[in-house]
Amino acid sequence: MKSLLSIRLTWGEGMKEVTAAFIHEVKTKGHLAVFLKGVSFTLCIRTKDEILCIRFQNGDVEICPPEPANTYDVLITGTEERISSILMGNEKLRSAIRAKNILVDSTFRRLLFLESLFLLSRQRVS
Repeated sequence: MKSLLSIRLTWGEGMKEVTAAFIHEVKTKGHLAVFLKGVSFTLCIRTKDEILCIRFQNGDVEICPPEPANTYDVLITGTEERISSILMGNEKLRSAIRAKNILVDSTFRRLLFLESLFLLSRQRVS
């Protein structure tokens, strides 16, 4: 199994790998710890083939088991390619919404938080 440090994301990878790489980046970038402190909500990512949940809980971020419908604080629905691009910080969340490439059910505050987090946790290729 590859170490998360050695993962280079490509479009062919599944959402679980992209999500795990995103979480790894968030956890390894120390400056994001302050950003995450006091934050508590659940994000559901839905593609045609998968449903993934990410729980943000007072500084920690982890993949969690799917919950019953309508219990998520944020729901992002779209294609795997589009959501992967957003998670990797290659595309802005609000730009994808405006272009009608994804659907998001969220408060504006959480939407801005996620967009910032996706961009700040972007993998830097050396």
